[in-house]
Amino acid sequence: MLVVQHIKLYWDKKFRGAPHSTSRNRLPKAYELPKSFFDYNPIGYPTHYIYLQQNENGIDEKINCVNTLSEYENVRIGAIEILRHDDNYEVRYRYDFHFAIPTRQKYDPKDSVYKPLNEFAMTLKQNEYGRIIYNGRFSSYDSFWYYNLDIINVLNSPTDKTPLNIFIASEPDKLYKQIEFLK
Repeated sequence: MLVVQHIKLYWDKKFRGAPHSTSRNRLPKAYELPKSFFDYNPIGYPTHYIYLQQNENGIDEKINCVNTLSEYENVRIGAIEILRHDDNYEVRYRYDFHFAIPTRQKYDPKDSVYKPLNEFAMTLKQNEYGRIIYNGRFSSYDSFWYYNLDIINVLNSPTDKTPLNIFIASEPDKLYKQIEFLK
């Protein structure tokens, strides 16, 4: 069973730099799963979403909910793709955001072009816990731009009896980062 927690923090240009960056750096990288986390999971992977926004009042929680990712061979959450291989999960970073900075590309000498980054992040065997952290600056069609930090905790659990504090009780076995300095 795959157990996923997605923490997403948004802020806009008014909150760049100190002292606001200090608050973001203190943000927990994991939270305890809600008590109802394993109560309802139709065919799929239980997922805990925590969406936060930094504003004049500090960091406010906008969403804290449990949902279910469809149990297919490939699962997408943010820029992460999770592929099932028997009892293991391959985690890949797939950058395909068209209005984001920095542009994360890799040169393909075969086609002589730069292609969006799609790279291996980790393989999670049973009972392994991984963390993926990435950031970006995005713009909308009306020229409003904002920043985000995504933290995705993933556990390959052999059972649905996983403790609710699994992501805060220990550090991850594996870590992947795509962190850039954002202006």
